[in-house]
Amino acid sequence: MADIEVLSAEPHHGTVSTLQVRFKGVAPRTIDRATALAWLAEGHSMITCAGSGSHLVRGHAIERVEVEGAAYLRTDVSPEATDHVDFPHGHH
Repeated sequence: MADIEVLSAEPHHGTVSTLQVRFKGVAPRTIDRATALAWLAEGHSMITCAGSGSHLVRGHAIERVEVEGAAYLRTDVSPEATDHVDFPHGHH
Protein backbone atom coordinates (compact mmCIF):
# COMPACT_ATOMS: atom_id res chain seq x y z
CA MET A 1 0.00 0.00 0.00
CA ALA A 2 1.18 3.50 -0.78
CA ASP A 3 1.81 6.30 1.71
CA ILE A 4 0.46 9.34 -0.12
CA GLU A 5 1.20 12.88 1.06
CA VAL A 6 -1.70 15.29 0.51
CA LEU A 7 -0.37 18.82 0.00
CA SER A 8 -3.65 20.64 -0.63
CA ALA A 9 -7.36 20.13 -1.20
CA GLU A 10 -9.65 22.35 -3.22
CA PRO A 11 -13.10 22.64 -1.59
CA HIS A 12 -16.24 22.94 -3.70
CA HIS A 13 -19.71 23.26 -2.11
CA GLY A 14 -19.13 20.87 0.81
CA THR A 15 -16.93 18.41 -1.03
CA VAL A 16 -13.35 18.38 -2.21
CA SER A 17 -13.01 18.75 -5.98
CA THR A 18 -9.28 18.04 -6.32
CA LEU A 19 -6.30 17.18 -4.15
CA GLN A 20 -2.63 17.81 -4.81
CA VAL A 21 -0.77 14.65 -3.79
CA ARG A 22 2.75 13.30 -3.83
CA PHE A 23 4.26 9.86 -3.47
CA LYS A 24 7.66 9.91 -1.69
CA GLY A 25 10.36 11.06 -4.10
CA VAL A 26 7.96 11.86 -6.95
CA ALA A 27 6.71 15.24 -8.20
CA PRO A 28 3.25 16.34 -6.97
CA ARG A 29 0.20 15.69 -9.13
CA THR A 30 -3.47 16.62 -8.95
CA ILE A 31 -6.17 13.98 -8.56
CA ASP A 32 -9.93 14.25 -8.38
CA ARG A 33 -12.15 13.31 -5.45
CA ALA A 34 -13.26 10.01 -7.03
CA THR A 35 -9.63 8.90 -7.36
CA ALA A 36 -8.92 9.78 -3.72
CA LEU A 37 -11.95 7.79 -2.56
CA ALA A 38 -10.94 4.82 -4.72
CA TRP A 39 -7.36 4.85 -3.39
CA LEU A 40 -8.65 4.92 0.20
CA ALA A 41 -11.02 2.02 -0.55
CA GLU A 42 -8.01 0.08 -1.89
CA GLY A 43 -6.20 0.58 1.43
CA HIS A 44 -3.76 3.36 0.60
CA SER A 45 -2.87 5.90 3.31
CA MET A 46 -3.43 9.59 2.57
CA ILE A 47 -1.74 11.92 5.07
CA THR A 48 -2.21 15.69 5.10
CA CYS A 49 1.10 17.58 4.95
CA ALA A 50 2.30 21.18 5.14
CA GLY A 51 5.68 22.72 4.43
CA SER A 52 8.41 21.19 2.30
CA GLY A 53 11.77 19.47 2.42
CA SER A 54 13.15 19.08 5.93
CA HIS A 55 10.33 21.34 7.19
CA LEU A 56 7.53 19.01 6.10
CA VAL A 57 4.93 18.50 8.82
CA ARG A 58 2.63 15.49 8.60
CA GLY A 59 -0.89 15.89 9.95
CA HIS A 60 -3.93 13.64 10.18
CA ALA A 61 -4.84 10.77 7.91
CA ILE A 62 -7.72 11.30 5.54
CA GLU A 63 -10.35 8.63 6.07
CA ARG A 64 -13.13 7.42 3.80
CA VAL A 65 -16.31 7.89 5.88
CA GLU A 66 -19.60 6.38 4.70
CA VAL A 67 -22.81 8.29 5.49
CA GLU A 68 -26.15 6.95 4.22
CA GLY A 69 -24.43 5.00 1.45
CA ALA A 70 -22.26 7.88 0.20
CA ALA A 71 -18.51 8.26 0.79
CA TYR A 72 -16.79 11.38 2.13
CA LEU A 73 -13.19 12.47 2.76
CA ARG A 74 -12.67 13.40 6.41
CA THR A 75 -9.76 13.91 8.79
CA ASP A 76 -12.03 13.94 11.85
CA VAL A 77 -14.11 10.82 10.96
CA SER A 78 -17.35 12.49 12.09
CA PRO A 79 -20.36 10.84 10.41
CA GLU A 80 -21.35 13.99 8.50
CA ALA A 81 -22.38 14.13 4.84
CA THR A 82 -19.64 16.55 3.80
CA ASP A 83 -15.91 16.42 3.15
CA HIS A 84 -13.71 17.87 5.89
CA VAL A 85 -9.92 17.90 5.43
CA ASP A 86 -7.68 19.73 7.93
CA PHE A 87 -4.00 20.39 7.33
CA PRO A 88 -1.27 20.84 9.97
CA HIS A 89 -0.86 24.44 11.21
CA GLY A 90 -4.00 25.51 9.31
CA HIS A 91 -2.45 25.10 5.84
CA HIS A 92 -4.49 23.78 2.90
